[in-house]
Amino acid sequence: MLFAAGSIIFVIFKFYQIILKRALYILCLFFLLTGCGEENKVDNGHEIKAEHVIEKDDPAFAETAEDVVSDRTSWQKPEIIVGLMGDLSGKTVADIGAGTGYFSFRMIHDAAKVIAIDIDTSMIQLIEAFKSTMSESLQEKLETRLALPDDPLLKKGEADIYLIVNTVAYLNRPQYFAKLHSLMKPGDILMIVDYKVRRLPIEAPPYDERVLVHLLESDLYDAGFQQVYADDTSLDFQYVVVGGI
Repeated sequence: MLFAAGSIIFVIFKFYQIILKRALYILCLFFLLTGCGEENKVDNGHEIKAEHVIEKDDPAFAETAEDVVSDRTSWQKPEIIVGLMGDLSGKTVADIGAGTGYFSFRMIHDAAKVIAIDIDTSMIQLIEAFKSTMSESLQEKLETRLALPDDPLLKKGEADIYLIVNTVAYLNRPQYFAKLHSLMKPGDILMIVDYKVRRLPIEAPPYDERVLVHLLESDLYDAGFQQVYADDTSLDFQYVVVGGI
């Protein structure tokens, strides 16, 4: 009984921890948006102009709050991840579990189109808010899509690259990978980025919310992927697994 009660309390705690963290991101973004109208801000004792703090037409605007609260860019190394995708010219990228649009806004300049997919309505609304600050040409290249936990709601052949970052542990992997495989055409790739299962000097999910690389590889093969490659050296704290058909 005590064990069962403890498990329930732990699940409830983790749920509210995730909600609180997302709320913090949104709150930071709200202050960044509303702060753009202020004349000056003070940073480490120095007066700086607000327009130098944040610019609404910056394509990386949506990820700024995540850097503020978690210093994500310093350890995530998104430029390496995007670089591993190769030439994005003419490609459509499905960013599954897009969150605040951290990767979507980074890829939109190089890709022909980015579909930012999430199951959280507030995240979709947030991406749409920042999308509206971009040029019309970039807005046309970014589409948001509210999906289901077990289905990204993509059409067959709609994307060329499927990206899943920091999300795979929360998916029903066998079912989800089989679904993605059924949508893909020859030459398409699925790229998964997630945390290594070892002690990490960053804020990372608990071990039971991380997936061992060899299990991920097995899941992809079982789902029908024939070309699976694991890279655990390009990033310090995360691995990259790529599956193709």
